[in-house]
Amino acid sequence: MLGWLGVNLLVFGHVVVFETPLWLTYTYNGLLYAIGIGVALRSPEIRDIFVLGSVAGVLEVGVDAFLVSTGSLVYPDSLPMLVGSPLYMPISWALVVTYFGYFGRRLDEIAGPVAATLGPAVTGMVLVGFFEYGAHYAGIWSYAIAPFAMLGHVPAFIVVAEGVMFAALYWVVRLRRPLLGGVGFAAVISISYVGSYALFAALGG
Repeated sequence: MLGWLGVNLLVFGHVVVFETPLWLTYTYNGLLYAIGIGVALRSPEIRDIFVLGSVAGVLEVGVDAFLVSTGSLVYPDSLPMLVGSPLYMPISWALVVTYFGYFGRRLDEIAGPVAATLGPAVTGMVLVGFFEYGAHYAGIWSYAIAPFAMLGHVPAFIVVAEGVMFAALYWVVRLRRPLLGGVGFAAVISISYVGSYALFAALGG
């Protein structure tokens, strides 16, 4: 698992630092997903989370379309799209959900459910700035406008939404029902983004 995550970080660093062409983003995501399939086949502890993440990733494209429709989220015009998301986005979400879901599961084994809830939430809120800045710098996606406040290149509502969804992820993963859990977590993602956007829009009113 650590090796897979390490490859992902190296790939992300290469894309950001060297501003690689967008086709390479698709290639890298496909490669990382293929590695994930291999890891999941060998590890039952990862397999159910990987399936959950894959289902949630496909269904997440609906809320991506919502974010694009608000004018907040902007993708390059050159990207082939699925509803409102680039074709690689379901794969990216599958990877992220697997990493954070497994992180929560391990935290539960070590420190219990409170740590398994708060650990991924806090980590997600901290790392979102790093990844969103990298995506902005590399031209993969960016945010044009946001209700209430921006935190650098990232809308405040995005940071809050990702904290909420990753806090909930442990409780979805622990059901060990990957298909149903994937549908459920896609709903959590949607509620988190839409609810956070509506809240911050009201605050910025």
